[in-house]
Amino acid sequence: MPDFKDDFTRFLYATYISYLPEDDFGYDLEMKTDNRGWLSEVIKSKHFGQIFISKTKPGITRGNHWHHTKNEKFLVVSGKGVIRFRKIDSDEIIEYYVSGDKLEVVDIPPGYTHNIENLGDTDLVTIMWANEPFDPEKPDTYYLEV
Repeated sequence: MPDFKDDFTRFLYATYISYLPEDDFGYDLEMKTDNRGWLSEVIKSKHFGQIFISKTKPGITRGNHWHHTKNEKFLVVSGKGVIRFRKIDSDEIIEYYVSGDKLEVVDIPPGYTHNIENLGDTDLVTIMWANEPFDPEKPDTYYLEV
């Protein structure tokens, strides 16, 4: 995605999109699938980070890692679960119970190891935003159990 902070770029991109063939409006996303479910990156930009979505199977926990600079926002849109945090130099665990029945954005600050567990009988669907896109050369993701 381009940086849309100036009018010229916004107008140029709008013009470009308006000339796409009508049978080329949609496109497939790569789904990274494993025994936990799947995760897919929806939009990535060095200007605003990235948006991704995940489906987590019942009883599964994702995460157990922390970041130096990356911060994230989680929004559960279907299912029920718990997001757990622990400051990396503390033993205190913080829990947020989340559900698609009550939309709530949960901020994941740097320096907190975190995970999300599906507590329901159905898939847990979560939309996530990170302030910086994932860079495999500098992942800023460090495994640590909550």
